[in-house]
Amino acid sequence: MSVAEIIDNLMSAMNSSGELIVGLMPSKNVCNEEIFNEFWQLHTALIVYHYDAVMLMRYSLLSALTGYYSVAFSELRNALESVIRGIIFDLLAIPQYRKNAVNLKKINGFKAAKSFKELLELIEKEIGDSRIVPSAYLFDLMESKLTDFNPSAAFAKLLEQLKNWGIIDGHLFKIIHDYYSELSGHAHRVHPRFLETGARIATYRDWIELEPVPEYLLKYLNKFIDVSGIITYLVLRVFSIDLANDQYLRCVDWKEVANIDNELARLSREYLCWQKVKELVESLKQHPNNIAEN
Repeated sequence: MSVAEIIDNLMSAMNSSGELIVGLMPSKNVCNEEIFNEFWQLHTALIVYHYDAVMLMRYSLLSALTGYYSVAFSELRNALESVIRGIIFDLLAIPQYRKNAVNLKKINGFKAAKSFKELLELIEKEIGDSRIVPSAYLFDLMESKLTDFNPSAAFAKLLEQLKNWGIIDGHLFKIIHDYYSELSGHAHRVHPRFLETGARIATYRDWIELEPVPEYLLKYLNKFIDVSGIITYLVLRVFSIDLANDQYLRCVDWKEVANIDNELARLSREYLCWQKVKELVESLKQHPNNIAEN
């Protein structure tokens, strides 16, 4: 694949991710604003964390384009981690998920801090069996009554919980976990090749002046596209839980979504994660409750 094609795919990935995540929310142009706001409130916890991930992706791309490749890879890792945590919080707002949070209960608090076990107990006490709406109200509970909430780093256990909830399958679990492990090498700098200087020394470049390393930049751009696809899929997968309800699905503006069909089709041919996105979008189009498509 040529450099021009990779850059074109990068721009398509950025455009498609934003267009799909916004486009697959109920549209004010199709239904009334009340339905849009109602859906938004159901997923505010995820939306907050997703926006954080978007900002981290932007910082990551800027770092890569200015020659700081290891930093750029580390920020991709942070973006991936942020959206996973947002999904966990968003789903804890839904009773059927938090009642089956076995993996989360195994995560201890860092240095005896409170963890998910205490958070689940707090939700049970304050909310009972109701859905938390807006889902970001969970953050208010944590801030006022669980200020020492600080689970130990346990990305694999968070992924295991998503797998047990049926949000991801075993294959996607491995893909995401492998990406996270690879990106963690840059964050922890466990080997000289993950250093900013190491990358330049290994490719016989001037490491004092931070000379650009095209090989690393191209590798990064492909990783950016893949991580963008993973994040897009995960957000849409959580949205799909409520889009199964016809009052939301019938309010999707499918004409707007169709505007990026060509971009999505091209990305899905080149990148497995974007293929998963395309399959999810197609399944929503063909859902029995999709009045607009049936």
